[in-house]
Amino acid sequence: MQAAKKLVLIDEIDREYKRLQRQVTAVAKTDHSLRLSNTLRNSSLADDRKVREYVGELHRYLNVDNRVPSEVSREN
Repeated sequence: MQAAKKLVLIDEIDREYKRLQRQVTAVAKTDHSLRLSNTLRNSSLADDRKVREYVGELHRYLNVDNRVPSEVSREN
């Protein structure tokens, strides 16, 4: 049996639209998570400096606001 190959067409506008539709907190959590990993992998930092940066990044990761911002009421 021959292996079947699939051709997938991806619309760049659709990809960008989907990226914009992601929740802000999800994007922020992902960014902070990647920074945490990069801090641990950074071999150029001394251990004490690495710990301080990791704790700072962990604090930012844990304190990402999960609440939806409330609408500001307008006075007319």
